[in-house]
Amino acid sequence: MIIKNTANDQSYKIYFNMNLKKYLNDLTKKYYKVALITDENVYKIYKEKINVRGLDILKIKPGEKSKSFTVKNSLDEKLLEKKFNRNSLIIGFGGGVVGDLSGYVAATILRGIDLVHIPTSLIAIVDSSIGGKTGINSKNGKNLIGSFYNPREILINSEFIRTLSSKEIRQGLSEIIKYGVIKNEEIFNILEKSNKFFMKNEKNNIDKIIKKCIKIKIDTVEKDFKENDLRSILNFGHTIGHAIEKNYLYKFSHGDCIGTGMAIESLIAHNFYKLSTKDFKRILKLLDKFELRKVSFNKDDIDNLLDSMEMDKKNKNSLITFSLPTKIGSMMKIKNKHKIEIKRNLIKKIMIKYLNEFKNKEI
Repeated sequence: MIIKNTANDQSYKIYFNMNLKKYLNDLTKKYYKVALITDENVYKIYKEKINVRGLDILKIKPGEKSKSFTVKNSLDEKLLEKKFNRNSLIIGFGGGVVGDLSGYVAATILRGIDLVHIPTSLIAIVDSSIGGKTGINSKNGKNLIGSFYNPREILINSEFIRTLSSKEIRQGLSEIIKYGVIKNEEIFNILEKSNKFFMKNEKNNIDKIIKKCIKIKIDTVEKDFKENDLRSILNFGHTIGHAIEKNYLYKFSHGDCIGTGMAIESLIAHNFYKLSTKDFKRILKLLDKFELRKVSFNKDDIDNLLDSMEMDKKNKNSLITFSLPTKIGSMMKIKNKHKIEIKRNLIKKIMIKYLNEFKNKEI
């Protein structure tokens, strides 16, 4: 697949299921120096395949806490000590955290050097490795510091997801459900009929779902690289989900928080806009099928969560910005814009309603 970036007339390629060791060897011959950034857990699984001559491997601790100035600065200094120059390459090999962090390092060191993404988690394969968003977290919120910076290439090997735990698969399923809601009811329908143990489905169906998600991400990013409007639909569930992640210090996994975020944002769309009762219940049922409403929050924390939402980088004023479904497979537009601005007190009302209605159910 080729991704075109209309913002600066660049494009990059996605390769599927290439021999990893040969691919890495070829890159070390092409560049002056090559560094592969990964986390300690991923390294343990793939160390035999990524230990290639001429490849500097830099390991970070797994988890959102590694998306920090401290870790980024440490990586920068290591690369400079190794005399990396502008004819050098950074490879992000891992999940979303590794991809966001390595992308930001590549974007800023020496004012930008080449980047390759090799995503190993389902969530990174279908979503975060594509689109050029890079960044680290602030004490004020998630991904508030970063840049738009495209890789030169992405290598996607579906074999990587075979090594993932059921918890990690669930994280990716939150983004896959998101794609079904925002753009493609066929994805949603396939998930409704599929085995709830996702990896027990036929390989052809799994590959089909993954490629459909990637195509939606590509089409959306190509039309709106800098997130002026259309790209905001990819944030369905994330305004509330990111606030939960940050408020509880990232002790909950990203996909689980996004699952709860999608449930509450669907409730907003159902209560204040045109999302039907039928579609609202279908969304909740599918989230529950894959155990994606396990994360909740305390009523006393709602104001803190709303404070975090007000810090969201998508907001243009004091209102909080959402992208909301009008039906499964289609997102709402008001005054020809996908960004829907909602007052804080209305969001609080819905969050309290969500707790009252769903607290005593399996969430």
